[in-house]
Amino acid sequence: MGNAAAIATAFPSGLPPGISGTNDRCTIIVSNVNPDRIDEDKLFNLFSIYGNIVRIKHLRNKPDHALVQMGDGFQAELAVHFLKGAMLFGQRLEVNYSKYPNINTGPETRDYSNSNLNRFNRNAAKNYRYCCSPTKMIHVSCLSQDVTEEEIVAHLEEHGPIVNTKLFEMNGKKQALILFDNEEQATEALVCQHATSLGGSIIRISFSQVQSI
Repeated sequence: MGNAAAIATAFPSGLPPGISGTNDRCTIIVSNVNPDRIDEDKLFNLFSIYGNIVRIKHLRNKPDHALVQMGDGFQAELAVHFLKGAMLFGQRLEVNYSKYPNINTGPETRDYSNSNLNRFNRNAAKNYRYCCSPTKMIHVSCLSQDVTEEEIVAHLEEHGPIVNTKLFEMNGKKQALILFDNEEQATEALVCQHATSLGGSIIRISFSQVQSI
């Protein structure tokens, strides 16, 4: 499904408030990141919720800055809109469009253009529909059929107290909702644990728009 068709399917009644759909800048500058806790893969896990990632470059001369090149301007607009001001590792992220149209390849640049972890190669309309700002609730999918609630909690609880959990099946696939105390803890869990192995399966984590279990 082409991007325009996926967007139209995701938002039949119009784009989310604050999203213009007219931005054509693909590269984002992220500042005030915690340089001791963040790396390119963690930034990928966060920004890939809003679109496919082409390249990420951590600026070595400005350790609290990074560049993130998204698949297109609409995906970049979603990321800027929903992540501006998000808290991560004790710092409030500043997320804006970069003056650079793209990130050049090089030894300090991580290329993700062919990554099978890019979420929008499949089910793009569904992924657009679920885009939102960080929430206290994360949705965990791609779970193994025999995983337990206790194993999921043990995998995630280092990032903050888990208030509530719900393990359920949808279309024969096991999934979970995990509620943290606050958005920052949930965001940390997502950036650290998305695409990690749990019970032999590579799990997928997104923010949930559902806020109670």
